[in-house]
Amino acid sequence: MRLAHAITSSVIAGLLVFSTAAPGTAAPNDLPTVQADELGKASSMLALINPSTKLSPEDYTPKDLVNVAGTSVTLRPEAAEAVEALVADARKAGHSIKVLSAFRSYQRQSALFNQYQSKYGTAYAERISARPGTSEHQLGLAADLGYTNSYAELKEAFGQTPAGQWIAKHAVDYGLIIRYPVGMESITGYKYEPWHVRYIGEDQAKAMAASGAKTYEEYYSMLKKQAQKEAKATDKAKVPEVEQKKPESKSTEGTAKPGSGVLQKDDLIVLRFLPPYRDWSFGFIP
Repeated sequence: MRLAHAITSSVIAGLLVFSTAAPGTAAPNDLPTVQADELGKASSMLALINPSTKLSPEDYTPKDLVNVAGTSVTLRPEAAEAVEALVADARKAGHSIKVLSAFRSYQRQSALFNQYQSKYGTAYAERISARPGTSEHQLGLAADLGYTNSYAELKEAFGQTPAGQWIAKHAVDYGLIIRYPVGMESITGYKYEPWHVRYIGEDQAKAMAASGAKTYEEYYSMLKKQAQKEAKATDKAKVPEVEQKKPESKSTEGTAKPGSGVLQKDDLIVLRFLPPYRDWSFGFIP
């Protein structure tokens, strides 16, 4: 009995191991459902903007911008609420941070990029600032955060400060992500910006964290593939299945085609010989 119990326990344990998904990895079907046509819209909370993906229209301005509480900057309502909550909770945790920048118009981004371009040259300006029409700030979903007074304001060093580390750890709880993580410039197109947060929604932010994607570009690709797959499945379900009627098979029993080698009734020629000889039958196939 003890041996049987031990074997049973081992089998059950083995099944549990193989049925458990690897931690930190989300299968495509675990991602929140998204409509494929929504991903490409500038007004989408999931819009992808980077150096190679421009807004359409390029001078797009959200129609629902609101002021972020206690500031003179604006964001879309969902993003504003998330940033306000994050800043408030960060302050409760002892981190005196503020919102430094939020929505920027096409014209404002153009002036800012030209300023960096004149100061640092085109190549470096493109690493630290977006060309007009390719800035996440124009979506009204991104904000720059920093200390009230700090040497690390808008610098990579902010990521090593207590406030920067707190934001990196808790941003996902508010539907925000660190849009330009360290070491991912080849994918995002921009240098590490620990102060730049982007709103994509709490469900999406948590799904991205679980998916293993290091950048929003990678996660966006996952969402797009899933949306396309679901769209194809939906289209296929809409097409009625046409039942094809099989032709009735005719019985060929008792019939044979000429030249088939099968003796037919009409082919038999009987030659009879009178007694005392026996009868002989010969079959001839034409």
